[in-house]
Amino acid sequence: MNSRHQPPVAFVDFIQNHDQVGNRAQGERLIELAGADRTKVLLAALLFSPHIPLLFMGEEYGETNPFLFFTDFHGDLAKAVREGRAKEFAGHAGHEGESVPDPNAESTFELSKLDWKKLESDEGKAWLTLTKTLLALRKQHIVPLLASAAGNSGTVVKTAQGFFAVCWTFPQGTLSIALNIDATTQPLPDQPGETIFSWPQGIRDLPQHSVIVRLAPGETQ
Repeated sequence: MNSRHQPPVAFVDFIQNHDQVGNRAQGERLIELAGADRTKVLLAALLFSPHIPLLFMGEEYGETNPFLFFTDFHGDLAKAVREGRAKEFAGHAGHEGESVPDPNAESTFELSKLDWKKLESDEGKAWLTLTKTLLALRKQHIVPLLASAAGNSGTVVKTAQGFFAVCWTFPQGTLSIALNIDATTQPLPDQPGETIFSWPQGIRDLPQHSVIVRLAPGETQ
């Protein structure tokens, strides 16, 4: 179904959610799979997109505890879910011989709880500071664009392995995002306006694990 005519606020974006994480055999979060640096770049792209962002619980402070598939079933249903879960991953590449946690075990639920102590750690505080910074910049620069945002506003500028650049044109301005998570450095694409965020700061090209966001005012400003 073609949805290009829909305004950006008709879409909810995320880089991970309970379904993606919980339906992995071991419930690993994105930060465990992709690493902290790559996840930060993806988080920035998520929060600067004009689409509505969804943050998975604990994502704001870099939670690393798994989120496993757990249930509170009993009897035959519990047995069927336990066996079905094990069978589901038995033939998956990379899971041969791996023990899938019992969905009905209390320990599976306990392992899936947030580690609030991490929020008080230096690493957790740094993650939360980054998230707050990105949200504040979103509120300042992106939210004002959304009231007049219509469909067919986004254009892919360039793509390559681990790299993409996209822009959205609104009556109040043009928003551009480019990111690179590949080892090959990419030149900065032609993006109008001023830089409102870059990671790392002051970059002149896009090395691995980098993102740049630019905003040019529209005619109505």
